[in-house]
Amino acid sequence: MIPFYIICTLIIFAPLTRGAVNPWATTIIQILVLIAAITLTLSKSKFPKTPMTKPITAILILCTASFINSPHKPFALEGMLMLLTYITAFYITIACVRTRQQQRTLVTTIITTAVILSTIGILKRFDLNPFSFWTYPDIAQTHTSTSVSGAYVNRNHLAGFLEMAIPFVIILFITRQRSLETKLGLLFITLFLITTLAFTLSRGGWISTLTAILFLAAVLLAQKNFAHKKTILTIFAAFTIITIFILSSLPVVERITTLTQQDPMDNIEGRIRCWKGTIAQIKDNLALGTGPNTFAQAYPAWQIPGHAVLRRYAHNDYLHFTAETGIFFIPVLIYTLFVFFRTGFQNLNTQSRQKKGITLGAMAAILAILVHSFSDFNLNIPANALAFTIIAALVFHPSEQSEKICVP
Repeated sequence: MIPFYIICTLIIFAPLTRGAVNPWATTIIQILVLIAAITLTLSKSKFPKTPMTKPITAILILCTASFINSPHKPFALEGMLMLLTYITAFYITIACVRTRQQQRTLVTTIITTAVILSTIGILKRFDLNPFSFWTYPDIAQTHTSTSVSGAYVNRNHLAGFLEMAIPFVIILFITRQRSLETKLGLLFITLFLITTLAFTLSRGGWISTLTAILFLAAVLLAQKNFAHKKTILTIFAAFTIITIFILSSLPVVERITTLTQQDPMDNIEGRIRCWKGTIAQIKDNLALGTGPNTFAQAYPAWQIPGHAVLRRYAHNDYLHFTAETGIFFIPVLIYTLFVFFRTGFQNLNTQSRQKKGITLGAMAAILAILVHSFSDFNLNIPANALAFTIIAALVFHPSEQSEKICVP
């Protein structure tokens, strides 16, 4: 049980420690993952084989070659260690989250963490921050008077965690028969998380969450044996109307029309300039990139002159990781996503309502962060990358021989 508790602890710990961006936080994560791995090994538990074995092997080979070729070895080594941490956490999750109760507990932990982060964000928004630990005077931040970031430094990263949690709340609401009190509680949590997401003023977060919700609706409506299609349409229509109402009460129009605002860290012009510089970096390091976790060290050589801010991230995870590991990252990524979603859709054919619901929620959560990654760097933030990894592992959990089958 120790590895399972460690996984749940990491889900909560990482976001609450500034997104685990500080070295001390990532070191604690690595130690806890190592302890969980050793515990599983000593208990003679086998790390399960999954359809992801080949894609993960390809990722490891690619990153190892990039590391060997990197001119920034110390930073590339840090990147390799974090990659190994995420991969180990992925397999630990599959190995130790086996029972139906454990699956429910992990999903509840993800939702609870989202609620805690949202509460912190709302309190900070109204100058009621309970702990100075979540005040970051050393970081220059914009929109601090109008947006929320919770325990994170960047509001987009709070949005990143919320957009992974919201699909699970919706799934809990619509895929099982529950008491009226439970449904009202889940409805309140959903609206609370969506409201907080709106307050982040993260355009990427809004688009990603909407994409995830539409994905959920499309998949559920496409299920031939799903008997509540009219209910689903009604619920999603209600969610849409309520979401629009929430957004209309915030400075959304102003936020959308400030795509070309003067803030050098958060305007479309600045990001396009960064993307152009990153593409130039990729062209000059086409085969193996500059090494994992080396973007901040390598990019200045390709930064377009006249830009006042030195970028540490490409604000596009796909360009960022391609710049670090080379052009072969693209086919490896496509192969990995193909295996993931193929397995997910296969799981939807099961008669287990819980397995079907958790799989669908996990796919929607992963889709949301993948969409957001076109304009931000959530997967470079340890807390969100770790949550991404653990949620992805839920799609590959083995079926219990003794689990009760519930036909929807």
